[in-house]
Amino acid sequence: MEEAFTAALRHNGQLVTDYLLDYFKKTDITPDYLREGVNFYVRKGGKRLRPAVVFWACELAGGDAATALPAAAAIELMHTGTLVHDDIIDRDYMRRGGPSMHAHFQDHFKTQIALNLLQHFSNSIAMLVGDIQYSLAIAMMNDLPLSVDRQVVQWLIHNLSAHWVPEVMSGETLDVQYAWQSLAEVDEAMILAMLNKKTASTFALAGKTGALIGLNKLDLEHPMVTQLEELCRNAGLAFQLQDDILGIIGDQDELGKPVGSDIREGKKTILVTHAYNKATPTQRQILENILGKSDATGAEIKQAEQLLVDLGGVDYVRGLADKYIKLAQTALAALPDHPVKRYFKDWIDFMINRSC
Repeated sequence: MEEAFTAALRHNGQLVTDYLLDYFKKTDITPDYLREGVNFYVRKGGKRLRPAVVFWACELAGGDAATALPAAAAIELMHTGTLVHDDIIDRDYMRRGGPSMHAHFQDHFKTQIALNLLQHFSNSIAMLVGDIQYSLAIAMMNDLPLSVDRQVVQWLIHNLSAHWVPEVMSGETLDVQYAWQSLAEVDEAMILAMLNKKTASTFALAGKTGALIGLNKLDLEHPMVTQLEELCRNAGLAFQLQDDILGIIGDQDELGKPVGSDIREGKKTILVTHAYNKATPTQRQILENILGKSDATGAEIKQAEQLLVDLGGVDYVRGLADKYIKLAQTALAALPDHPVKRYFKDWIDFMINRSC
């Protein structure tokens, strides 16, 4: 990764973190443990890839990145809320190198609440944390400077709450649904459509939001808006496909979240469906027996992972991710020259070459 890109990502990330933490101080959230929960993932940091896109898209469209800070923070907080809820749904106990939100509350209250009530209580509080984060994110859009056209602000708020949230929740719902459906019932096109909603839509939102703020007019068909949305959506699909690969062959310590959990949850990834279609009847039976087995042993997980590699699933998904990266690069090439284009180039490269 280029040094300038890393520095820019870190700088923008710090701006967003400072904004969010300051915003929380001004918000009346009680009891204290609920307030602490709203801060929890924000304090842990993260790559802050989505807000960086908001800043750079704003500049590329001719605006001042500083004006986009509330929108960048809002999108990051919305994303954070989805992670809180997603970890409950997936029963993941690690996030960003430490406990997930509900796992944090389980540990915090383990000496105060009866064991038979602890999990329900912890999950409930984590869900409420995510709900608050969604609400605050929408409110943050109203903090966009008065210099930003009010039609743009109104549209961004409506788009965030009435379009993006339902789209992401639709993707999450399909992800959960596919987990209990058989491998024979879920195909690649279905999974790609789900990933487009669940993951890529947030990156597309970031690009579109930044572009509209930079243009400072509500022109949804402007080439800058459509190209940046396309760039970010395709890079977002590649990001998720790379994530699926890392979930099988990645390093858990480097990732900061569990490897193999997708197998225990029965996630229908393209990696899995491709391998299943290439498998012999015996290999299919092995995959069917292990995929979705919540108490699968480490040895069983390793067996399934090895099958996914041996049957070409990892290589196939790498090729598919590369296809979407090339589409993102084509969209970037069509955009006008600007100093921040180099950041977009490095951002696209990071989406496919990352190891965490």
